[in-house]
Amino acid sequence: MLRSLVLVALSGTVVVAQPAKDAPPGAPPPAVPTVEVRTLTLVPAAAPVPALRYELLPRLRDRVAGNAALDYHRAYVLRPSWPRDPNDAKKLDESLAAWEESAVDRLPVAEVKKYLAGHSQSLRTLDAAAKADRCDWGLNGRLSVSNIDLLLPEAQTFRELARVQKLRVRVDLAENDFDAAVRNLQAGFRLGKDVGEGPTLIMSLVGVAITSIFLGEVEQLVQRPNGPNMYWALTTLPRPLIDPRPALEGETRLFDNMFPNAKVLEKRPVSAERANVILDEMITAFNTMGKLDDLNVGSVSLGGIGVAGYVALQAPAARKQLVALGWAAETVEKMPPAQAVALRTITAYRSFTDDQTKCFSLPYPAARAELGKLSERAEKLKKESGDAIIAMFSLTLPAVEKLYEAHARTARRVAALRALEAIRLHAAANNGQLPPTLADVKVVPVPEDPYTLKPFEYAPTGNTFTLSGPPPAGDKPSRSNNFRYEVTVKEK
Repeated sequence: MLRSLVLVALSGTVVVAQPAKDAPPGAPPPAVPTVEVRTLTLVPAAAPVPALRYELLPRLRDRVAGNAALDYHRAYVLRPSWPRDPNDAKKLDESLAAWEESAVDRLPVAEVKKYLAGHSQSLRTLDAAAKADRCDWGLNGRLSVSNIDLLLPEAQTFRELARVQKLRVRVDLAENDFDAAVRNLQAGFRLGKDVGEGPTLIMSLVGVAITSIFLGEVEQLVQRPNGPNMYWALTTLPRPLIDPRPALEGETRLFDNMFPNAKVLEKRPVSAERANVILDEMITAFNTMGKLDDLNVGSVSLGGIGVAGYVALQAPAARKQLVALGWAAETVEKMPPAQAVALRTITAYRSFTDDQTKCFSLPYPAARAELGKLSERAEKLKKESGDAIIAMFSLTLPAVEKLYEAHARTARRVAALRALEAIRLHAAANNGQLPPTLADVKVVPVPEDPYTLKPFEYAPTGNTFTLSGPPPAGDKPSRSNNFRYEVTVKEK
């Protein structure tokens, strides 16, 4: 469980400013951008008829019996092998990167189609996965300390499927085949949702990343000269698009698998011998993930005092903290010292996990405030206890916060795209004229910015406008929390 969470904390893409290639030696690195700017060209477009002609997830009525997880694994196995020759591999990787970043109108369609033809079996299997009526990864009973780190490379394989599927969408857009583009977007969004609703935080993060890929292609779709208006397609997406609960509950299940006897301690006081055995099991499990006695938290070093000394040192504070965490004082007093020490860790974990999980159901400003308080509580408990195990658990909090932020960014991006499409709807209904303010859009509701619970910042000038999402109050601007669409509106 802890290893999984630490992997999450370390698995994100870190962007570090690098000196320009032609910069003289000793030159300072370029400034890190503080805003994500996206430049779009849009054409006014009314809603399709019927309104849900286009949807971004496969319709439930079109699904057939089957397990999408099996098809995803088959699709990966059926893909062509990567070139063994290093030069060929480098050339292909460069081509893929160029095709992914190319403007749709400059995409070398024939060349990309030839590449995709080699993936025909894999892509047909991916289409089958999109229509399956369920996705069971078969991991719930197999989550354990010994295999959790194997899930990171497995989850990353689905990024490769998404990369090929993105090219498929781009070919459809280049050929202005919008029906095909939306079908392939559906398969991409279904892949992201299924991976994201796997039973680990790693899978949830990868699913969010895949979803982001296809939201980028929705941006490309709405910029096509005759591209359909996607307001209702975006509006009818589930909220949240990816349910975080399977991952959060999967981590709790992993905790229970990691400490199979933890529930024994939660039921009633046990014998000193039984408590010592269970605590020893816990410490052994921790040591399989990272040397507990290497942490040297405060004055505690297990390597120096041993388990008995550790229990004697920690028991008085553990009893007090158990009472503070909600245990009855008379029950705590009946516990042997090892049970009190072990149970403090178990209770603190469950308390912090529940408090983090509930934040996923709160609006962004309230959730951020609660997560901040939770971090302060965890830091206080770590300092007061001087407990190496509690210190290790404190490492898990940033991982869950990272997951919350990833889901929040997805919700914000969907809301911003809905706002853009609402403006297109208004322009289509008003002879191409832009609304003076977002409040003047009456054809459909314009979503608020989930980060601020206020309207997005909107500034029209002639046939152009900007739509911006500022950073939350008090936050330093960055590309992850501050964006601006710069939009030019053209006639058909």
